[in-house]
Amino acid sequence: MKFRLFNTLAPRSGSLAFLAIQILAANKIMHANRFAQMETYLARRCGIAINHLRAPVTVVSGTRQGGSYRLSGRLTWASGYGIFDTLVVGFHCEGRELQAVIPFEPREGFTVGEVTETFVGNAMHTVDIVLDEYEVPQEHIVASHPLGTYTKNKSVSKTIHYALYGIGLGAVDALEDEEVRRKAKAGLETVKDAFLATKDGEELDRLRVELFELVQRIVTTGMILHGGRSVLSSERLQRYYRELVMFNANGLNTALKTLHKQAFLSAFEQRH
Repeated sequence: MKFRLFNTLAPRSGSLAFLAIQILAANKIMHANRFAQMETYLARRCGIAINHLRAPVTVVSGTRQGGSYRLSGRLTWASGYGIFDTLVVGFHCEGRELQAVIPFEPREGFTVGEVTETFVGNAMHTVDIVLDEYEVPQEHIVASHPLGTYTKNKSVSKTIHYALYGIGLGAVDALEDEEVRRKAKAGLETVKDAFLATKDGEELDRLRVELFELVQRIVTTGMILHGGRSVLSSERLQRYYRELVMFNANGLNTALKTLHKQAFLSAFEQRH
C-alpha cells in the first residue's frame, strides 16, 4: 500500500509526497513503540525531526529533571511548519536514543527560524529550530533505545526508492518519444523488481544509486527532446528534475555518498 501511495503522490507533487513520508514515519514510530497517547496524535498532523540521530555526534541533548526532560540543540530542516501540529523529535540522553512528541510552534525554549528558501520544495515550509532547555514531560516520550537504533532501522527502508520510482513513472508519462518511453519504462521496471525483492541494506543502497541515475537520465533525455520549452515552470520534467534531487539528498549517509562517488569515478574512468 505504501508503494502504491507513492506511485500516486510522487508524480503529482514531490512536496506532498515528502510530507506524507514524514507523517507515515511519525505514525510508524508511535505504532512500533506502542505509545500510550498514540490515538490522540494519530488524529493530528505529525511530522518528524529525527534524521539527525544518524549523525556520529549528539545534535540534540536531553537531561532528566524530575518527571521531565530538558532538550537543547539545533534541529535543522524541520519541514511542515504551519502544516504539522506536532513533531516526533529525537535526542540523546544518558547514553540512549530517545524520541518524543512535541508541539510544532514557538514557545519558551523553542525558537523557530525563518522559512528556508530552496530551489525546490518551498511548499513544505522547512525551518530550523533552536531548543534551549525545552521541557518535555515524561508522558510525551515515545521511545527509548540504545544509540544507533534509528540508523540500523533506517538502513533497510525503501521509502526513498518508492519516491524516486514514482518520479520516474511521472517522467515516463511526460515523454513524447515512444522509443525512449519504452526503454525508460523497461529500465524502471527492472530496478523496481530488484528493490522490491530484497531486504539487504547494502543492496538497497546500491539500487538506490542505480535508480537515481536512471531516473535522472530519463528526465534529462526527455527535457532535451522537448527542447527549450522544458524549462518553463508549467512543464513537468523540470519539476521532476528538481524533486529528484530533493528526494535523493534525503537521508544520505557515508555509505550512500561513497557509492555515488564511486559511480561517478567509474563512469569517468571508462570514458577517459
